[in-house]
Amino acid sequence: MKNIVISLESAVERRKHINEEFGKHKVDFEFFDALTPDLAKDFANNLGLNLKDAKLTPGELACMMSHVAIWKKTIDENIPYVTVFEDDIYLGEDAEELLNRSTWIKPEWNIIKIETVLKKIIYAKKSYNIQGVTRQLHQLKSKHLGTGGYILSLKGSHTFFNYINKTILRPLDELIFEEFILNYDEPIYQMKPALCIQEIILAGPDADLLLPSLLINERKDRMKANKTTGFNKVRRELKRVAQQTKKALLAKEIAFK
Repeated sequence: MKNIVISLESAVERRKHINEEFGKHKVDFEFFDALTPDLAKDFANNLGLNLKDAKLTPGELACMMSHVAIWKKTIDENIPYVTVFEDDIYLGEDAEELLNRSTWIKPEWNIIKIETVLKKIIYAKKSYNIQGVTRQLHQLKSKHLGTGGYILSLKGSHTFFNYINKTILRPLDELIFEEFILNYDEPIYQMKPALCIQEIILAGPDADLLLPSLLINERKDRMKANKTTGFNKVRRELKRVAQQTKKALLAKEIAFK
């Protein structure tokens, strides 16, 4: 298993946190220097992605392309399994056992989300036990946003890489952990309990974060600017109510442990 943590080269405090966190859990990893907005735009253009219709801030594009660059690296180097992390995550129990080897992963488990955002989600009742630990996998049936930690097989990397080449670009977590789940056949599995969590989720939105992110404010500003009106607003509200009703009946929260 190759563990890669996306982090700006200049993010001294975040890199210090990751070194301490992964060291504490005895997990091998390497940093990937996150792309800056200008490099991300060039990289996206070189891949032939449609930036004209993209609904992204420069920071969101940089975040997305950093992940895409790792998928491409996995494909180019023929890496069997990669775990992709962002640099504000905390690891749970079993991290050493699950992240230093891939022998526990069955061939059909190509995409595994290992983080939680502590919100209610819908997942399949059927569970798959993970060898050697008291954790299970369930197929996701609803959105579960966040790209703080996930595992891809080589096939999974190909799947996501091909997917972004034929869709309108939006924030990455909305694409792969919402739109993809609802519209494509390749299953995404959720680890339960989750193995990692981002600081803002663990500490809460009102906490003074040790690892603050500018991307959060960028996303809020974009959402305000793209706020829907008129008929689209009514349609979106009706869809939201229907989803909330379904969640109230079926959804459960994924714990972090």
